[in-house]
Amino acid sequence: MQTDLGVYDPVLTIGTVAKMLDIAVQTIRMYEQEGLIIAYKTEGGHRMYSLHDVERLRCIRKMITEHGLNINGIRKMMSLVPCWGFKGGLDDECRQCPVYYDAEGPCWAQKNVGSKCRLADCRSCPVYRIEFNCTTIKEVVFGHKRDIKPLSNQEQKK
Repeated sequence: MQTDLGVYDPVLTIGTVAKMLDIAVQTIRMYEQEGLIIAYKTEGGHRMYSLHDVERLRCIRKMITEHGLNINGIRKMMSLVPCWGFKGGLDDECRQCPVYYDAEGPCWAQKNVGSKCRLADCRSCPVYRIEFNCTTIKEVVFGHKRDIKPLSNQEQKK
């Protein structure tokens, strides 16, 4: 019997991920403590990660090492993701959620969330599962593939 593993299936140990990304296990734990990723924990308490988590970690490392962002900057950036846009739209329930107004980190890292998310498994949430890489983050924050045309040279001079 062949089982197809999905990109969200937590099958990689923390040690394997650390080797894949050439970073320390403690660094991955720190990113988890800072709310940048969510580890799946087995019944025995072992952290497991998916390929999606690896891509998220790869982007986090790139933002730090190549773009000069620090962890607070990355958390702030992630807090700008409009979670309501991935969970049925902006409604009164979303407007009453403390995360709607909070800009301290991503919604999945917040302790006080609204009723839509209170009992949710954040690893399965469409907000956490957004394709997260360093080239698409603006599309995630500002909306997917907007029809904005660049200004012509003449319009730029005005």
